[in-house]
Amino acid sequence: MTTIFSHHKLLLILLLVLLPHGVLADDLNRQTTESPAITAKILGGSESKSGDWPWMVALLLSSQPDTYQAQYCSGVLIDDSWVLTAAHCVDGKSAADIEAAVGIYDLKSFTGPRIKVRGIHMHPGYNTTNLTNDIALIELQQSSSGPTITLFSGSSREEIPADLMGVTITALGWGWANGPSGFYYPEKLRQVDLPVVDKSTCDNIYQYPLLTSQICAGYYEGKDACNGDSGGPVVTTIDGEWVHVGLVSYGTRCDIFNGYYGVYTRTSAFVDFIKGFVPNARFTAKNIGLPWLLLLTKP
Repeated sequence: MTTIFSHHKLLLILLLVLLPHGVLADDLNRQTTESPAITAKILGGSESKSGDWPWMVALLLSSQPDTYQAQYCSGVLIDDSWVLTAAHCVDGKSAADIEAAVGIYDLKSFTGPRIKVRGIHMHPGYNTTNLTNDIALIELQQSSSGPTITLFSGSSREEIPADLMGVTITALGWGWANGPSGFYYPEKLRQVDLPVVDKSTCDNIYQYPLLTSQICAGYYEGKDACNGDSGGPVVTTIDGEWVHVGLVSYGTRCDIFNGYYGVYTRTSAFVDFIKGFVPNARFTAKNIGLPWLLLLTKP
């Protein structure tokens, strides 16, 4: 998650403007300060359960052999060899710099393969200043047999609104958590439920106005995604299954503002970009019913 602030806060905390959570994660020691008995919290959220999110991917720095220390961003598996993440997670990195742990839950106990990357495909319109088109695809060198997640196209059988207003979304990641002793990096995947809010809410906070390709979600304080959650999914149940509706892009420094609303890249705004590289990716679709001619067929 990258940090962007409004003009009236800019002078107070200038050094934090546009600071990617992945960069911050490299600057801080990932060693947890909490005892194993403490349930990991993601600013008011909770520790997830092993196996609940099998398409989850941890992006790892290939130069760091310790998986816990290596994790810096997240993503999801959308085809057997394709990962969806944020552009700012791969900006300035080569394929050799990154490895992927697919289906991972516990960063400390993970024993699966760290899959090397074949190629990185950032959205051609990605803008590092205001994080426009903050989305990218990572092609893996070898296929994964793990489950893949369905992506929200903007249409669905349940007619979920394309803008997701009134919908509660769940953010997932291994970024900064807030425990009794302060902020720390947990070992196990965690989650937090966040309501989608209107555009004006984020427009009043951030330096740049919210775009139609972005989602504003969260609370004034207490619940949020945080440093190290970048690229990770926000999901909700659509048509009877968990569906990827967005990914963690940017927000305010949660250790200072204790939450605030986050900005997420909207999945449905990038259907063509994703299909251009991953034609087999699964998307939600509206139920058009049986062709009327079939209704005339005798049983």
